[in-house]
Amino acid sequence: MNVNQDYYVSPGRKLTNAEQALVWKKPASHKVSEEEIRICQEIKRNWNRGEMKIANILLEGDAGSGKTQLAKALSADLGLPYTKVTCFADMDKSDIIGAILPVISADRVEKMEAAEQTVLRALYDSDGFQSAAELVMNVLGGTREEAALTMKQLLNKMEQNSGDDVVEYRFYPSEIVRAYRNGYLLEIQEPTVIRDAAVLMALNSALEPDGSINLPTEIVRRHPDFVAVITTNRSYAGTRPLNEALRDRVQHTEKMDLPTKEIMVERAMSKTGYRNEKVLAILADVIVVLDKTARAHAIKGVAGMRSFFYWADAVAGGAIAKESLYHKVIYKITTDSEEISLLEEALKNRGLLDVLDQVDAEAKKKRITDEAELKTEGTIGSTDFNQDNELEEPGIVLKKSADSDENTSEVSDDSTTTEFSDRKEDGAAKYHQANLETKSEEARQKERDYRKKLNRDAREIVSGSIHNKVKLIVHRPDYDNDSELEYARLSEELMPVVWEIARKTLPLLEHETSSEFARRQYYGSKFQADSIAYRDFRTFAKKLPPTDSPSLVVGLRVDESASMSAFGRLEAGKRAVIAVYEFCQICRIPVLIYGDTADASRLEQMSIYAYTDLDKTDPNDRYRLMGIRARSNNRDGMALRIMADRLAASPQQTKLLISISDGQPKAMDDYTGAYAIKDMQQTMAEYERKGITFLAAAIGQDKDVIHQIYGSERFLDITSLPDLPAKLVRIIARYL
Repeated sequence: MNVNQDYYVSPGRKLTNAEQALVWKKPASHKVSEEEIRICQEIKRNWNRGEMKIANILLEGDAGSGKTQLAKALSADLGLPYTKVTCFADMDKSDIIGAILPVISADRVEKMEAAEQTVLRALYDSDGFQSAAELVMNVLGGTREEAALTMKQLLNKMEQNSGDDVVEYRFYPSEIVRAYRNGYLLEIQEPTVIRDAAVLMALNSALEPDGSINLPTEIVRRHPDFVAVITTNRSYAGTRPLNEALRDRVQHTEKMDLPTKEIMVERAMSKTGYRNEKVLAILADVIVVLDKTARAHAIKGVAGMRSFFYWADAVAGGAIAKESLYHKVIYKITTDSEEISLLEEALKNRGLLDVLDQVDAEAKKKRITDEAELKTEGTIGSTDFNQDNELEEPGIVLKKSADSDENTSEVSDDSTTTEFSDRKEDGAAKYHQANLETKSEEARQKERDYRKKLNRDAREIVSGSIHNKVKLIVHRPDYDNDSELEYARLSEELMPVVWEIARKTLPLLEHETSSEFARRQYYGSKFQADSIAYRDFRTFAKKLPPTDSPSLVVGLRVDESASMSAFGRLEAGKRAVIAVYEFCQICRIPVLIYGDTADASRLEQMSIYAYTDLDKTDPNDRYRLMGIRARSNNRDGMALRIMADRLAASPQQTKLLISISDGQPKAMDDYTGAYAIKDMQQTMAEYERKGITFLAAAIGQDKDVIHQIYGSERFLDITSLPDLPAKLVRIIARYL
């Protein structure tokens, strides 16, 4: 591969093999932009001009405008190894310079088992910012829980065999220091989220032309080849204006907006392989108009290059251009009806909606032609025509996409997939088996064992309460094709709303961490001298890194009493459950969803339906949710106690339990009125002391009673059932 070295800042520099591997290699789909050429020319022209040297670059623009892609391209252009650091709100100075870790002697490491040696070496080779569990997961594989157990066992072993050894501590510099010392191109992502002014001052000092970083062991001077590329979004949630002192140290800035239409088309062809320039030009015009309109009306969403690529790829795959415009572009900008009307009006005024209709009409005409060709192929004069075909059941007609070649697709004998209308966020359609596979006996036995465990746990939870003698059964609902079809129908309109809320939430999760230090850690950024006496290496405090999962767990309790069948409450409840479940999946929030009813029979006075559980996650749980039914009575206090106890045992810091109910508690043997209300209130008081936050979404005629039971601070009056899904998701987002 020929590499253009015209812009290399140090052509005679010899990189190590490891450093050479860090120099970004431009893929074939990369198209050089005006910004890339302009930056390279400015850096090269001023590189040896002393105080006029340009080595701090700022790229500021919306998501999807190509900031990180450009930073990587500069690595290839300048011939410098590329690395990056992602800033987060609670960064402190130790995150800039590095961390101190306890280290045992090499002789003791050699005496350990091979897997333990691998883990320790990975720990000692790390930069100190990745959690020990994540390191073990990367090295040995397995789940986070298995990794945490492995690390705990290893450190216990180290403690038991420590004897009178003196503990050694070693400083591990950060990625920033490594790039700074060795002369790499460092991308600093989102410094606008940093809260601590001291951290910004440390960055300011480092970005001085002759700057330095003070480490506990030495002073590191800025390498002559070090280039800093600061990339930041514009006006995003969680961001602040870029620090003025930091901005002042930047020598070249690029405002990253949408490129010209010609470049947009060229990049789309490279990314997607779709070669219809006429259609791509029309799609690009739509993106440009939507982008300008959103800015003019202060609509917060973005119509950027990512949306353009995914939309073009969907159209290339045969999607209807006008219909997919909403799912790929508009709903990513906004789901507000008034704002959507503004965007539609702008497209209509420029005639672009009519043009998209023409694109779809031409694509439909081509598909009809392709189908006609498919039907005639192999039927006239074909020597391998199967005479028995007329006895077979009619099959599904295979369609060719608008830009497909002349080869027909082949379907295997066991092809039983059916395409539903629901699509993933990236536009790919979800496929499901038309005939569910029969479970093996081993799988069925595991399900039975797990169901028994759920029953044992639930009965143990209520054993010391007034529900001790209530005959309880915990069910693990199954699902079938009808469940999948119902899920597809209910989720189709919900998912754009869910993704819109998640899109605004995820940037906060990416940068926000706990503001408190976790003490008694094996490594961290703060040394705790008062912990040395324990002699167990837990002498540090650390903040959670920004890649950790959100410290929130959600429980959703669904009242499955008979009255839920009235006035559309059951479907509203299902839609709300789908929205909450999918939002939690997107944001990686553990979610516990149980339904409950009472008095199914004399031998089953309380029924719990475990649709999703914290201990056993299954992608098919979304289909189990369709098993929610309007059944019999409701024994609310017992259901709340079982779910609250499960949440209380979870490691997350914030524990939220939401109850969707349409009526007051009522079950056989006088569980009603003041007696039931007192039980519920005592249960909530007990578990609030254990950190559980209760909320009640009242959707029925007994709102006043539910309000009385839960209190104003826990009560949600859902007057409009269609608003229930979005309202619950937004409430959960506030607790992150």
